[in-house]
Amino acid sequence: MTIFITSFQSLISRNILGTPLLSFLKSNNVQVVLLVPQKKKDFFEEEFREFEVVVESIDTKLQWQDKFLRYLFLTALKTRTLDIKRETEMKGSGKWLKVIIRNSSIGRKMLRWLNAILTPRNTFKDSFQKYNPDLVFSTDAQNEIDVRLLLDAKRNGVSTIGMVRSWDNLTAKGVIRVIPDLLAVHNEILKEEAITLHGIPEERIKIIGIPHYDRYFQGSHSSREEFMKRIGANPQKKLILFAPTGDRYIGENTVDKEVLEILDKNIGEEYQILVRFPPADTVSGLDGRENNSRFIFDRPSRRFKVLKNTELTKEEDAHLVDSIYWSDLIIAGPSTLCVDAAVFNKPIVLVGFDGYEKRPYYQGIRRYYDYNHFDPILKSGGVKLAENAEALAKSVKAYLQNPFLDEQGRRAIVRQECWNTDGKATERLANSLISALK
Repeated sequence: MTIFITSFQSLISRNILGTPLLSFLKSNNVQVVLLVPQKKKDFFEEEFREFEVVVESIDTKLQWQDKFLRYLFLTALKTRTLDIKRETEMKGSGKWLKVIIRNSSIGRKMLRWLNAILTPRNTFKDSFQKYNPDLVFSTDAQNEIDVRLLLDAKRNGVSTIGMVRSWDNLTAKGVIRVIPDLLAVHNEILKEEAITLHGIPEERIKIIGIPHYDRYFQGSHSSREEFMKRIGANPQKKLILFAPTGDRYIGENTVDKEVLEILDKNIGEEYQILVRFPPADTVSGLDGRENNSRFIFDRPSRRFKVLKNTELTKEEDAHLVDSIYWSDLIIAGPSTLCVDAAVFNKPIVLVGFDGYEKRPYYQGIRRYYDYNHFDPILKSGGVKLAENAEALAKSVKAYLQNPFLDEQGRRAIVRQECWNTDGKATERLANSLISALK
């Protein structure tokens, strides 16, 4: 039995392939063919060699049809997230199609018909002929190259399983262009969005949890002594983790540097601040800084010339786990780190202001917390959203004084986002794939 598994989006290597999934499949005599970008073939061959996978490199250059269809499917989805993006990233365009389609079933059918006609064909023609797969597993059903594969699979009569890659995808990435035979999602929130926003039949959706978090629930981490030595920290001091938002999300980014200055002024000398850079981004004002007795700057691997192509190894992912686990408090911008922190019951303060500068709403950080996927987080009561410097200082001091504050809210975040804490999300995913092969 042969299965195609895609990894065209950065960090799929960590979130899916870095779990025990490949081991499950290998033990069931399933031949895995990884479909990856040409420029990353060497990485995947080295990282997953032990599982005896075959790595096929694919030309992932987008054609005009891919870009045009992406635009159409983005503009056709009416969510608060995309309303904000239409005013920012999309520079005001696309409002007309949102009004015409309005998340209607007829509108979606029209778009999917057009998608089947226009999407470039035969990207995977040679791969299908060479391996004759029994199943296609699209790890990111909204990725343009995954869309090509799903359509090619249907034309070749091959069963398909797709997955929603991340918590914001169904409200931020446009209408799902190809409905797979089965859609795997992390939780009830995504299931409901798949049904109401994308018209996916309920019987074709399966909730599995978050495979990447299995290791979190299984309690795998280094000792504090080992971790503090690795990062060059003083083991006699407590640790605060600060995750800057990064330059991709803030134009002319002075915010992260100024937020760090505010933290420095309001945190006692008994604390060190571990500054973890975004894996696929730069941070203006902090990039050239060196470690000292107060700050430790943690920069993930830069093995790829283009930062957005960054992939993390198992060792680098384990380092992130240690960073969260051994921190007394997490401070971050609008990222999934708030869920990571909740899993480990770590208090977290979200930065919802622009440092010392006041920016217009559509240019500032605050708008990101109005995205749909942040609703459950803010309503949970498990985080504090600091909307100015005073609120940041107050929230930090409150959590350092009482780390159990808002603990019930953090548990609510875990229930909502992770769905199940049994550490068996990967096993459920593997079982779904194996069942589809029989």
